[in-house]
Amino acid sequence: MSTSFIARSLSAAALALCAASGLGCAPPKPPLTCASQGGAPWVELSSQHVVLRTDLDRSEARGVLAELERSYNALEDVCFPSDAPEPFRMQIVLFAREQDFRRFSPAPSSGVFFHALPNDIERAPTMVMYGSLGEPARITFQRGLAYHFIAQSIGPAPPWLKQGLAQFYSTFRVRGGYAYVGSALPYHDFLKGASGRTVRNGAFTLQLVPASEAASAAELIRARREDFYSLADDPSEAERRRVALNDLSSWGLVHMLLNGPDPYVQRFASFLEAASRGAPVRQAFQDAFGDISPEQLERDYRSYLVGTRPIRKIGPYTAPPPPPPLVERAMSDAEVHVLWARLRRWQGDGRAWAAAQLDEAVAHEPNNPDVRFWRGLFRTAESRLREAEQELTAALAAKPTDPRYLLAMAKLIRAMSSRRIITPLQAIVRTAPLIDRLSRTAATAEQLTFVARYRIQLRDLDEAQAFVQRALKTDPSCVRCYDTYGMLLLLQGRVTEAITAASRARDLLPEGVENPLIEARLRCFQAHEKAVRDGAPTRPEKCFDPLRE
Repeated sequence: MSTSFIARSLSAAALALCAASGLGCAPPKPPLTCASQGGAPWVELSSQHVVLRTDLDRSEARGVLAELERSYNALEDVCFPSDAPEPFRMQIVLFAREQDFRRFSPAPSSGVFFHALPNDIERAPTMVMYGSLGEPARITFQRGLAYHFIAQSIGPAPPWLKQGLAQFYSTFRVRGGYAYVGSALPYHDFLKGASGRTVRNGAFTLQLVPASEAASAAELIRARREDFYSLADDPSEAERRRVALNDLSSWGLVHMLLNGPDPYVQRFASFLEAASRGAPVRQAFQDAFGDISPEQLERDYRSYLVGTRPIRKIGPYTAPPPPPPLVERAMSDAEVHVLWARLRRWQGDGRAWAAAQLDEAVAHEPNNPDVRFWRGLFRTAESRLREAEQELTAALAAKPTDPRYLLAMAKLIRAMSSRRIITPLQAIVRTAPLIDRLSRTAATAEQLTFVARYRIQLRDLDEAQAFVQRALKTDPSCVRCYDTYGMLLLLQGRVTEAITAASRARDLLPEGVENPLIEARLRCFQAHEKAVRDGAPTRPEKCFDPLRE
């Protein structure tokens, strides 16, 4: 990787020399130039846990893929061992040049993690970055992995725990035959003094915050999601600082519980073990730490923030060498334009941008079913549903059993019915053959859950249960799966279990994401339980669309 990075630097220097000397040299290409216009070709490589799309040269791309796969395996082996790990793949979009990456992410970020790209109808954790796999990108990648492993190992976690654990494991590394856990965050830390300051720390800008400003342990433990995640599109400076301070404080508390004094480490291990066996997280924490007074916890936590925080050395450990890529192929210009269209939210300026990219993709490959599929999703986002129908019909004509296309068309028909473009009866008639095919080909949690919801509407509860259980097995951290399971349980008269499932759906929402429908459904389930207990009349069906009731 370093050789290619140096080569790019030397190439830039050579261009500058050419310009100075008046020699005829090819100027650098403008941002986002596709291969047919003289830009770098894009390739797709995949391993067991990573799908990499990049315009790096192939040899460097293989090295990046191998390093990402090695990082995944090491973090799983050392920190989140499991006898039956869940299938998982991280999507990586890696630009060779910073100027291309900056079209999607403002400075100073060197990498951005998404639980799902903003316009995708199925969740696929994705990281977008540029250049070689340096320290900033590695930390962002491992933080994204940690979210997955946390959800897999302990399920829904309170925000302080999820954020603290994700940051704690983001600095994990293997060096010299050993693994090291608990290194300081390179961009944010506490200091003893009364005044904060900012210093340069290698590739990072390190913000040092007085420990006296840290949130208290009690505040962190009872904090709500909104205390950690800014939901505003353009949060104020004060809001950004509050969120960042809560993040840093949660990291400090988790660091003490994992790497600090033995009494805390032992209790925290018992807590995590109980949570991994399915015990409610908050109750498991109380059981493990209930004999420590809040005052004692606060004193120890404050002392730990300004003390020497140990780094745990584990091993010896050597990550096994990753195998060669499972897939390595050239991406067409049409595929690259589709990828660029997906990286920006289809609102405001992003909508015009995506339209232009998708038009370019169609111009390159008008009969490519995946291009028509994505333009169908785009037309749906524009509320041009009849045009969306034409695009998805073309995609399905080419691949009539593709579960992604079937899911998109079934969702479109539902939208057309809700907007009275077609009647409910027409929607049922048109959806039935799609669901029949999707039932045979569905593989992802979203696809399986959609089939389950359709079966619930038909009151085919046994079939619905089979599909929702398959969905939960496929992705135990699937929010929509638990939401659907709650509706099924309510119809089966298992109200308490329905409330538990709905609560789990709410708690599994990714950081920074709100879902008013799930919140309203949970309240509706609770009201239904009270009505049943009081002997009052109630209808479970009203909880299916509680925002409309």
